[in-house]
Amino acid sequence: MDIRKVIQFLFLFICIAVVIGVYEFFHYPIPNNATSIEQHLRKWESKGTVNGPKPIDIRDIRQIDDSDTYVALYTIPGDKEGMAVLKEGWSKRLRIEVSTKTSNLVEYEDLHTNKGTYALFIGKNPSKQIHRVKASLVNDNYTFEVNVPKEEYFVLYKKVPKYVKETFPAETTLLNSEGDDITVKEYMDQELRE
Repeated sequence: MDIRKVIQFLFLFICIAVVIGVYEFFHYPIPNNATSIEQHLRKWESKGTVNGPKPIDIRDIRQIDDSDTYVALYTIPGDKEGMAVLKEGWSKRLRIEVSTKTSNLVEYEDLHTNKGTYALFIGKNPSKQIHRVKASLVNDNYTFEVNVPKEEYFVLYKKVPKYVKETFPAETTLLNSEGDDITVKEYMDQELRE
């Protein structure tokens, strides 16, 4: 092989590596730590506002199993809670896919990752009375159930079996330690707290 062809090949290889590295750096700008995620969410949430960045408190961050997907639950003081889905690049840096405010005490979402679909439960448990959350799928004969930790905020998930075809919508039920349905009571208590 001619030395000139080797040099051309190496030059091309280096150029491609640099382009991929620069793309990855700008496409996944967030270092994988809570402080950086909080800073980027603050910028994200203040887009289009004239008042500048809003303060944000990260309450929980979870990597969904061993996938490329992370979920962050955060609060904006004086406002509602929010939830962000972040994706991880091969550089182990993150980007925000979506960020939304949550309006319920407990939210159920279906979350698609590179490792499959997951049932995602995010919310708060200010009374510490919610022991379990159950989501019964409306269009499929399947129910997810997760234990809720005795913490004020939580991000929980459960892998969806491959045979379940329609993961959304679902009817969510909040249960206490005795297994009683406390959904209405918790939502009414939440309204009184606000």
